Amino acid sequence: MVALGLSIHNFVALQREPSVDVALPHIARVAQGKDTWLYFQPTLSTRVKTERAEVISQVELHLRPTASGAGEPAFFWDETGSFSYDAAAHNLTYQRVADPSPLLVSQSTPQQPLLLFNAVGWGFGEGRYEGTLVLRRASGEGPLTKSFCMVVSKAAATTMRSAGQYKFNDFRDDVPGSDTHRPESRGCYVLSPV
Repeated sequence: MVALGLSIHNFVALQREPSVDVALPHIARVAQGKDTWLYFQPTLSTRVKTERAEVISQVELHLRPTASGAGEPAFFWDETGSFSYDAAAHNLTYQRVADPSPLLVSQSTPQQPLLLFNAVGWGFGEGRYEGTLVLRRASGEGPLTKSFCMVVSKAAATTMRSAGQYKFNDFRDDVPGSDTHRPESRGCYVLSPV
């Protein structure tokens, strides 16, 4: 009788919907020229033991400047890619891997896609930005959301404008001694000093 009870429990448990966890990265990379490209690599996983999978059908990035009168960028998921690092040249290179497409998340297939978001004709200015990553689910359940903030100093805005479209600028939320420890930018992504 105990074996039957355990079998029923296991069967029911394996039929549950997966509960997807979203973890934001410590680095957001920005390249800015005519357009602004934001590279974001969240981790999507589930700790629930189930045979079912969740399908993320669409990913959106919303970024709102906190300064009044500043225009809100219209980011769209442009493509998915990967980075490779050349240790001899100390150079990071981006390669396009795929068009935006659904992401399958299960306990055995966590995802860590490198998402490229594009804001055509828009550029960062000095200030604080409140962001939300929105992951829409094919199951019809409500979207998964993760909030974050970015603080762009005057020097960071100048650096990005002068670097050009194909130069990555690392914004981090975890570098000791950086602007992330100032009260107005605590916990936010700031231009990395390293």
